[in-house]
Amino acid sequence: MKSVDELWEFFENRYGDNGLKKGSYSAPGRVNLIGEHTDYNDGFVLPMAIEKNVTMLGQLRHDRKIKVYSLDYDTELCFNLDKLEKDEEHTWVNYVMGVADEIEKKGHKLKGMNLVFTGNVPQGSGLSSSAALEVVTAMTMADLNELDIDPVEMALLCQAAENNFVGVACGIMDQYISRLGHRDHALLIDCRTNEYELIPFKDKRYRIVICNSKARRGLVDSEYNTRRSECNQAVAFFNEKLGRNITALRDVKLNEVGQYRGELSDSVYRRAHHVVSENERVLASVEALKNNDFEKFGQLMIESHQSLRDDYEVSCRELDCLVDVALKQEGVLGARMTGAGFGGCTVNLVDINYVEVFIKGIKEGYKRETGIEPEIYVSRPAEGARRLEVDRDGGNPGKEGKNR
Repeated sequence: MKSVDELWEFFENRYGDNGLKKGSYSAPGRVNLIGEHTDYNDGFVLPMAIEKNVTMLGQLRHDRKIKVYSLDYDTELCFNLDKLEKDEEHTWVNYVMGVADEIEKKGHKLKGMNLVFTGNVPQGSGLSSSAALEVVTAMTMADLNELDIDPVEMALLCQAAENNFVGVACGIMDQYISRLGHRDHALLIDCRTNEYELIPFKDKRYRIVICNSKARRGLVDSEYNTRRSECNQAVAFFNEKLGRNITALRDVKLNEVGQYRGELSDSVYRRAHHVVSENERVLASVEALKNNDFEKFGQLMIESHQSLRDDYEVSCRELDCLVDVALKQEGVLGARMTGAGFGGCTVNLVDINYVEVFIKGIKEGYKRETGIEPEIYVSRPAEGARRLEVDRDGGNPGKEGKNR
């Protein structure tokens, strides 16, 4: 990816410099460390920002037009803030328009802008390149227009953009971690209340290694709907049986799931067992990280994958293969699938001294079993969205500013 200074050179060659306010901004992708399929059950998730970002440069215009150039698609599109219409052909621009739409719904009158963006968050891998684009767009528009938008409000605004304008019913996790993440911290999110807590992940002996299976995710939508329906069946059952208000599986205890196993269908029981036990694993992981107990955290990751594979049945041959190969490598404390399932990525907790050996072993073992060459990314917990301070008159290009 180009440096920020190189991006400014491209920007000025394309748009010039009209003397109005300008700035450069960055927002990261994310990986969910643990807490899968708990979000729509009012549960807990524990993502971290990764060291892959979408970077956007912007400058105000004298009108109400937005010109936005995607370096990755090598395409420029133009739209008027007074007439926002969904683009069915160039779907990436809908994330930009959606954010502008939600900002204006809040009563803010935006000025026109010239925008250029690029990113190295792998698309289609479940690492939230779309949320990173939304958040960096919101940060750019807010800062250039001198709008005071609280970080939580900005994350919720970006979620609303994806829900309302793009038309994807996402939860809050991706936008929260991209906006609120901090270096060397994971982020515990309560998906019922939207409350969050930064959790230290500071031990430099370990790295998170993400392995992209490159498996095609053909069943996600239909199976996702089936899983939600089965969870809702479990909620209705327990609401009737337990004599208290049960609005989500978050409200059910693990021993209660076991107590009524015989009265539930096998599939509904296993779905409920996964969600309730996964919530417990997230909270146990938080305690393990606070106590710097990475061996415990790694074991919880392994248990999470087993539950996703056997109880929730959202893994696939390729993901199981990546986890099996990972757990045979020296220096690996934990491995699990991450994301919706049926493809996508695994997340692995690896001793820093064995990262290179791990990567070699995964590439060889996975290709031997599947014929696929996996993509592998190594990351520490990264900083959330931020303005990049660049002095165009000879200062320090690409210096990170504060996340604000």
